[in-house]
Amino acid sequence: MISHPVLLIRGSGNERDAKALSALGIPTVSESFIQITLGEKDVALRLLHLASDIDGWVIVTSRNGLNYWSTLVDPNSLADTFSNNPKLKFAAVGTGTAEALRSVGVPEVLVPAQESSEGLLSLLSTYPASTAIMPAGNLARNILSEGLRSKGWMVHTGVVYVNSPTALVPTAVMGIMRSEFSAVVLRSSSAARALAHFLPTSSLPVICGDASTAATARELTLNVVAVANNPSPESIATLVARTLEE
Repeated sequence: MISHPVLLIRGSGNERDAKALSALGIPTVSESFIQITLGEKDVALRLLHLASDIDGWVIVTSRNGLNYWSTLVDPNSLADTFSNNPKLKFAAVGTGTAEALRSVGVPEVLVPAQESSEGLLSLLSTYPASTAIMPAGNLARNILSEGLRSKGWMVHTGVVYVNSPTALVPTAVMGIMRSEFSAVVLRSSSAARALAHFLPTSSLPVICGDASTAATARELTLNVVAVANNPSPESIATLVARTLEE
C-alpha cells in the first residue's frame, strides 16, 4: 500500500501519467515545475519552408516539439506542408510523438523498438544519410542530432519552445521537504533541471521516463532509483508500482 502520492511535475501532459497511475491504485499530485513559452516564429517558418521542399525526414522527439511548431506556423499550414511533399518521411522517438504526427495527417511514422533518442539514432543509422528537420526545445539534448551529423546527415534544428523553471516556487517544494511524496516522475531533462533548480539537494526517489532524462538527473545528483525502457504512461506506471513496492 502506497501511503504517499507520486509527484508529477512536467509542463504539460501530467494527466496521462496520473490516469495510468490511478489505474494501479497509486495517488498522484500534479504541479508543473516548468513554464513553457513559444519560440521564435521566424525559426518555425524556416523549418516549415524546408519541409515543403526537401527529400528527407521530419524527426520529432517530443509532443511539445510538434505542438509548438504547429502553433507558431498554424496547424493547417503544417498539415498541408506535410501532405503536399510526397518526398517527406517521418520518424518519432516514441509512440506518443508518433500519435502527435498522425494527428496532423501523417500516415506512416518510423518508431524505434527502444523508445529513446539512442534507439531512434540506432534505427535511423540503418537508412542512407539524408536531410532531417528537428523542431525542439531550448534544453533538448543533442544526442540524436549530433549522432546523425556524425553519420553524414544534414540536420536542421530549430527551437520552437522554451523551457524554464516556473517564476514562483511550486507549493510541492515544501511538500518534498516534509517527505510528503513517495517519488517524483521526471519525463524530460528540463524537468530534471527544474527540480534541481528548486531543490539542489534532495533524497526524494526519482523515476525517469527515459535514459536521456536519467543521464541529466544523475549529472544533477538527483536520487535516480529507476529508469523506464518504454516511455508510455502505462509502462511508467507499472515501473513506479514495482519500484515503490520494492
